[in-house]
Amino acid sequence: MNGSAHRILHASPALWLLLVLSQGLAAAPPPAPPGPEAFGRLPALQFAAISPDGRWLARDVDRGGQPAVAIIEVGTGKVQSIIGTDPANKLRGLEWADDATLLIHASAQQAWRCNQGWQRCNYEWLRTFAVGRDAGEPQLLLLKSRQRQYITGAEVLAARTERPGSVTMVTMDYKPSYGATLTESRAATAYDDNTYLVSVVFDVDTKTGKGRPLAVGTPYTQDWAVNAQGNPVVRSEWIQADGSYSLVALDGKNWREVYRHPADERFRLLGLTPDGSAAVVLALQNDGLVKAMAVPLDGSGTRILHEVAGDDVDVAVVDEKTHAVVGLSNSGTGASEFWLDAQERSRRKVVTSAYPGQKVEILSQSADGQRLVVSAEKESRPPVLSLVDLDRSRADVISAAYPELANVPLGTVRHTTYPARDGTRIPAFVTLPPGSDGRNLPLVVLPHGGPESHDVAGFDWLAQFLATRGYAVLQPQFRGSTGYGEAHRQAGRGEWGGLMQDDVTDGVKFLVGEGTADPKRVCIVGASYGGYAALAGAAFTPELYACAASINGVSDLPQLIDSQRRRGGSESGALAYWLDHIGSPSDPKVASKSPSRSASTFRAPVLLLHGREDAIVPFQQSQLMAEALGKAGKPVTFVALDGEDHWLSRSTTRIQVLRSLEDFIARHLQSSAP
Repeated sequence: MNGSAHRILHASPALWLLLVLSQGLAAAPPPAPPGPEAFGRLPALQFAAISPDGRWLARDVDRGGQPAVAIIEVGTGKVQSIIGTDPANKLRGLEWADDATLLIHASAQQAWRCNQGWQRCNYEWLRTFAVGRDAGEPQLLLLKSRQRQYITGAEVLAARTERPGSVTMVTMDYKPSYGATLTESRAATAYDDNTYLVSVVFDVDTKTGKGRPLAVGTPYTQDWAVNAQGNPVVRSEWIQADGSYSLVALDGKNWREVYRHPADERFRLLGLTPDGSAAVVLALQNDGLVKAMAVPLDGSGTRILHEVAGDDVDVAVVDEKTHAVVGLSNSGTGASEFWLDAQERSRRKVVTSAYPGQKVEILSQSADGQRLVVSAEKESRPPVLSLVDLDRSRADVISAAYPELANVPLGTVRHTTYPARDGTRIPAFVTLPPGSDGRNLPLVVLPHGGPESHDVAGFDWLAQFLATRGYAVLQPQFRGSTGYGEAHRQAGRGEWGGLMQDDVTDGVKFLVGEGTADPKRVCIVGASYGGYAALAGAAFTPELYACAASINGVSDLPQLIDSQRRRGGSESGALAYWLDHIGSPSDPKVASKSPSRSASTFRAPVLLLHGREDAIVPFQQSQLMAEALGKAGKPVTFVALDGEDHWLSRSTTRIQVLRSLEDFIARHLQSSAP
């Protein structure tokens, strides 16, 4: 729809009365929903950060289709400078190192020689630049030396340190004796100490971009934590021999182990407690849930900091000034917060009370905590970012993320569970069209990516776009999803096209059984793993779906594993993960769960959309699917997204995707309408 479908006809009062009476006082049709552009454009404001002194606001702006960064004086609204970005770069975040220096996080896609063979693979290169508040040339930090330029990324551990003009960063670094190009950053098996990358923490000068080592880890270092000064004081290590994890803390000039945790893929070091006496970690407990623990650095007993009944704790709030963990929560269907810092708890209470019934997130705050950048949203209301001044008890709107959706009726979202065929309750989000009675609706199933991920409560631009087109939207948190306990997550291992797919199928049947969905008008749409689920649904339950659409999706499991082997090498941690999660590419069961190898079973028409520069799921995955369906004589449309990555990072291609989906789904679900 282009927003001009309804023409206004002017008639005389007598003729108008006659028309009304002859139509039995028919109600006027609802206005057409906003077009794909309103949902598909990247948010008008994605990133905003307040300087430590609270005087300067940095935010992203659009400059002729290319993202730039504006520095604005708080109070006057005067634009101090506009900082352009390289056209090849995509903006990923902003934060202040000090009152005069801004850090710009960006990524760019680049094809490079695969680690095995001479083929070229796509990689997403993450970089951080420092730039003065008064603009100037952005300075690339740490990764511009001859060897480090081939490392895909470095993480800022502390943007604000007590070392003037410097930040603390960590990356996997080459040992001097190692001269080959290697873009993967994790080893899955033991390497000789002289032949691989090690984790190194650097003090990085924001003027020159050069770094000096502060601490050296191992090829198996997972995370680092820094103190208020920005110095590394504790790290976590994966123990290759038995899969366990350890915390190693700085004791004087030496490092010593202070805690050992059994094998646990979910183990993660988050930072220090506000008093600096203990590390805060996420770890699996005996009841099968991930909880937040405090691990004292003196080696004394651990304690549970935060737990949520039935859900994993998976969110940490880290103080920009002290780098300590000040808050913990979960991102599942019902958030439960815990604050380690009393002052932060009071501040959050004041802020959230001003936005009743909304999901509130503090994105950035001044060093004294009195000026904050706040995002507030509902599931049926897009985010609005505001600058809150606690001293003046005032909040000024900076920007709505989706300004064209202001005051537009959007879908209503309900959290529910439904029974799988074995009786397990599967969490789900169901979005109903605005004004709908929720009965006998066309349905779009929208499984999430990952698959070890989950949907979160909040505004979802794709689900809401579909709901405003008149579709009910089901987002199932099938087994294999994170956030709902270890048993739920582990149940997805080796179940691509199996149990995970059954849970999606059972969600459709549940909505049909309760009368929400029309069984003849069901389409399945997904991105990444969700794209695989869409294709698997059409291949293995062809009677269920009237159409299927895959965005950057997987179609051939053995080929996916082989491409990861080429990208990262036979010893990469990523390859080990996929072998464990999917299975061996030589296993006939794995091959049989590949939709591209079951093209003859498809009944529903298929839409394939794929970014040519996808560095996660190779573009060839959709090519294989299109070729297989074409050879089988099945209806398929393949849309190549030029210049696009795995995450649909550009407005033009997001809009293109929504237009394609709108036309495709309407055509096939309307043709099935009673």
